[in-house]
Amino acid sequence: MTGDLLDAAGQTAHRPVSLFATEQWINSQTTRVASLKDRVVACTEKELSKISNLVTPQPVVCLVAMPEEEGWDQQLTAGPVLVFESIRDPGNLGTIMRTASWFGINHLVCSPDSVDRFNPKVVQATMGAIFHVNVLYLDLEEWLSGRVEEKRRIFGTFPNGENLYGTNMGEQPVILFGNESRGLSSRYDRYLSGRIAIPPFFAGRNGPESLNVASSVAVFCSEIRSSRAAGPTRSGN
Repeated sequence: MTGDLLDAAGQTAHRPVSLFATEQWINSQTTRVASLKDRVVACTEKELSKISNLVTPQPVVCLVAMPEEEGWDQQLTAGPVLVFESIRDPGNLGTIMRTASWFGINHLVCSPDSVDRFNPKVVQATMGAIFHVNVLYLDLEEWLSGRVEEKRRIFGTFPNGENLYGTNMGEQPVILFGNESRGLSSRYDRYLSGRIAIPPFFAGRNGPESLNVASSVAVFCSEIRSSRAAGPTRSGN
């Protein structure tokens, strides 16, 4: 964890518990580590390599407390929400969290069989976004059934859906993404306002069958923010 990430952790619910760093790093960050006092442990590079998952470890590793999740579900009533069914690849989830944070989307919902957000590979791929994006693991059908009565649009992502760029998703859409290999299950169809897709632009040439889910999320996040910035003059369904 770099000094900037240590600052980020201190400003969120992820309270720093202990910090392990080289003497050189500690001496160069006296202001940052002052508040940690006796929770700072000096280590050699060899010792850090044993507790880090990286081949070339950072000069500092921080142990932080897991945040309290109480009340997170109540926050899902405001702002766009990205929902994932059975996302299994830790690199994908970490990249999705990083992308969501970049676009100011603070809440993700995952089915219970998805990869753990605290998986080391997920944490690494977030590049610090884990401190800013909440991930809830919920029964998706049970949660979605409570959204139907609200005035929010719920969309599923499909290869054969309507063109994303001609769809009015509203200001607070709920976007469902399926499993990396199987896609989105039909069990959620009854909750959907529409089925949408990112159109391919290879103009008849042979191309890939689909986008990686993390790449798709980036496109959707950009379009959500673009739609909100453009306001009601944007065309839509």
